[in-house]
Amino acid sequence: MDLTPLTEPLDEAVRVVARVAPALSRLKIKRVIDLLNHFPRTYNHRVNINQLKPGMYASVTGEVVSAENKATKRRRMKLTEVLVKDDTATIKAVFFNQPWLTGRLLPGMRVRLSGPVDYAYNAWSMKPSNFELNPPPASHGLEPEYPLSEGLGSEDIAALLNSVMDRAALIPDPLPQALVEKLRLMPVAEAYKQAHFPDHMKALEAARLALKYREFFMLQIGLRLRRLSEADDAELAIAVDDDLRERAMKYFPFEFTDAQKRVCGEIVTDLTTPGRMHRLLQGDVGSGKTAVALYAALLMLDNGYQAAIMAPTEVLARQHFANISNYLKKTKVRVGLLLGGMRKSERDALMDDVASGKIHILIGTHALIEDYVKFMKLGLCVIDEQHKFGVKQRAALRAKGKRPHVLAMSATPIPRTLSMTLYGALDVSVIDELPPGRTPVKTEWINRKREQHAYERIRTELKEGGRAYFVYPLVNESDKIELKDAISYAETLKNRIFPEFRVGLVHGQMSTAEKDEAVGLFRSGALDILAATVVVEVGVDVPEANIMVIENAERFGLSQLHQLRGRVGRGRKQSYLFLFGDPRTEESVKRLNVICMTHDGFRIAEEDLKMRGFGDFAGTRQSGLPKLHIGDFDSDYEVLHRARIDASRYTERVDNDLIRACLELHFGRRYRLLDV
Repeated sequence: MDLTPLTEPLDEAVRVVARVAPALSRLKIKRVIDLLNHFPRTYNHRVNINQLKPGMYASVTGEVVSAENKATKRRRMKLTEVLVKDDTATIKAVFFNQPWLTGRLLPGMRVRLSGPVDYAYNAWSMKPSNFELNPPPASHGLEPEYPLSEGLGSEDIAALLNSVMDRAALIPDPLPQALVEKLRLMPVAEAYKQAHFPDHMKALEAARLALKYREFFMLQIGLRLRRLSEADDAELAIAVDDDLRERAMKYFPFEFTDAQKRVCGEIVTDLTTPGRMHRLLQGDVGSGKTAVALYAALLMLDNGYQAAIMAPTEVLARQHFANISNYLKKTKVRVGLLLGGMRKSERDALMDDVASGKIHILIGTHALIEDYVKFMKLGLCVIDEQHKFGVKQRAALRAKGKRPHVLAMSATPIPRTLSMTLYGALDVSVIDELPPGRTPVKTEWINRKREQHAYERIRTELKEGGRAYFVYPLVNESDKIELKDAISYAETLKNRIFPEFRVGLVHGQMSTAEKDEAVGLFRSGALDILAATVVVEVGVDVPEANIMVIENAERFGLSQLHQLRGRVGRGRKQSYLFLFGDPRTEESVKRLNVICMTHDGFRIAEEDLKMRGFGDFAGTRQSGLPKLHIGDFDSDYEVLHRARIDASRYTERVDNDLIRACLELHFGRRYRLLDV
């Protein structure tokens, strides 16, 4: 299988004019296959104006009648309206913040406009994504519109593609022939041709479906191949007997829940059998994930290894250090804390102890991945709130050891359907049970008319020894958006609303020492109210805090609201979450209703997935998966799900070497896939 014609540099395969070369480089189009995989972002229907349909992406050509700038009610927004006519009708093109267009689109000029169209008040309108002056004559049909860069037009892409389209016949098909026939998929070469130069809409739809399915199938098989490549790695398989299990459990001053015990069993299986552990541990705030992680670390320590725990914030790292040190205070286990702002002498002494093996568990922030951190024998990496770290950061921590086990943790529930598909290279464990004694947080949505009533209820709770968080979307007042901010409203709380109580402030722009002091005062009871931004989302553990108010709650996502709610309800006193806000959209109303109706993190995550979309929820840039060429994790979820099922069913009929070659061809070294 000779793939050289596909991997040949584009400027050697065809003549690339100097004008477009820099733009191609910016778009990372360097090889022939890169150009073939540069698919249109949309397709415009080249039609007469009277043939338009509302919602259509269209391309119309006509004569400029007029162009004028208009003022808008919104500050800093300028509107340019261009009236264009052809032989059949007239359309108004609307451009935003491009007042210079009135000097280019002059009456009498011919112009081609491309973009989405709408029909209202008996008139057609368009918000063009691009336009072309004095366009060449074009027949009606589907016009591809490509992702572009300055100096490059869709017509340039089309011209280059015409020169190399015959090489699409050399692209190997990763699917078993039986699957191609069963699904009646368009052949690879024809699918590429129709995706770039469609004959008609049905051919285009069939082509894109065939290419998306193949892309998802490749990735799913690639995830499986990665797991198989590690299955025989027995170097870190440790010995765990009943005596070790009992000794590890006795350090915890509480009984593990059944869910924790189940997950511990899954982790023990990972650690004692060949293959590196790649496990994602999910569970709501307070479900006991850290205790499970420490249990795993103790098993590794008994077998002569060290463990590292990386947290996204210093507040959370300090909390882990305090809790774990407390659990192990009667043992010989030494726990270290590494933070970015440590004095060099203190840090150097700690690093010497880590390198010599005297420190058994090292807890820290991103500082753990710095070059000066050297472990003697790192066997387990625990990554808390793993979605807050990039792929390279997680890989850098693993590189501190020799293929160590990895336990990633997340208090942001990931929908089961999503984790099965996107995280196919991971085993997923769920702690779906809270420790006994926890009382559900009563959640209410409070509109502006009921705020005073809510303040009186909060006042009553504070008088009875409660403590309250007030969370704001902004740090400082903004002249761009009308939202409440932490700094000015901390003063309002202190001087006007709750003058009889002690009010503190914490936000992300404060120094670490200032934040620690504010949280420490709140934890100790020296403050009754803590005005804050979402800096309290993770790591702030104050069991006595039983009230949270979230201002402008409609501006927060579902998962973030659920995460913030986890800051209260950590003690035995009844806790409350008050969502202050007047949502103006149907979606924001639905978000607030969902968070009020359920405490089930996974149901909330599923609703969040429906509202925000697959790709946005997953944060695929952080997942380690390569960037897709034609598929979309959001809109193509059903295709992805089907490809995952078929990939598992056809495992024995897949040519693994062919899959690896296809992954290398399409994604280069990025096909390493999921790195937790």
